[in-house]
Amino acid sequence: MPLFADTITAVFAIVLAFIFGTVLASFITCTAGRILAGMDWVNEHSHCDSCGHQLGALDLFPVFSYLLLGGKCRYCGAKVPIRCLISEVLLGCVFVLVLLLHGSIDVVLARNLMLAMLMMGISFCEIDGEVIHEGFITAMLVVWIGTLPFVPDLKNYILDGVIACFLICGFFIVISYLRTSKGKGGFKPGFIKIMAVYLLYTGLIAGVGFLAVAFTLHKVVKPFKKTIVPVMSVCCLIFLCCMTDRMDPAIIRGYITAIADYIRVF
Repeated sequence: MPLFADTITAVFAIVLAFIFGTVLASFITCTAGRILAGMDWVNEHSHCDSCGHQLGALDLFPVFSYLLLGGKCRYCGAKVPIRCLISEVLLGCVFVLVLLLHGSIDVVLARNLMLAMLMMGISFCEIDGEVIHEGFITAMLVVWIGTLPFVPDLKNYILDGVIACFLICGFFIVISYLRTSKGKGGFKPGFIKIMAVYLLYTGLIAGVGFLAVAFTLHKVVKPFKKTIVPVMSVCCLIFLCCMTDRMDPAIIRGYITAIADYIRVF
């Protein structure tokens, strides 16, 4: 369904996207925190980290609860980190941006939104605990597989992603091996895994693009030097929304055919 079919539909979809973004940000940041703390993220009730009091419905409205309560716990008065508010507003804005870039309401849009949420979760895990959690990687892979039947030009989409994984991840594995053999640190297995999943989504052309930008920012911009996953996630999402969904299938078929011909030669 085209987003801009009429103004009412567009405004309603944008508002709804922002609300869903804030709600899912609250959920995914809480989930990431519980995973790092070794807590049950499925059955555990939300509670104040300071006094342990179980939070009620009035405490769990994204953005509004923080503002109405002055950024403090309603029960003990402890200050709630401002990052909670920022993450909710941020993912809400990201959801709106993804919606506008995609330009239509369909399963591919839902896929991109789910990916954005999971990217926030895995990014917080690396920022707070220096861990690339396997659970988020698995969830991203499940979303990719689950939405395959709804992706246009399915055969070339899968081939594009698989070829990107083999070529780019293979390159990084070789580099990692060479660095390790020289006594230098190689790439972590978790990094290779998350990169492989992102490449399944973007394919080869967009994959090379987002990795080039991500590594450049990681090396050049000082605040980004401490962690690579958040930078890579943002770049991947931007390239996925701006490039892959609008890529001419003929381009994909062209380089897949070229690679196949090259392989047959050998």
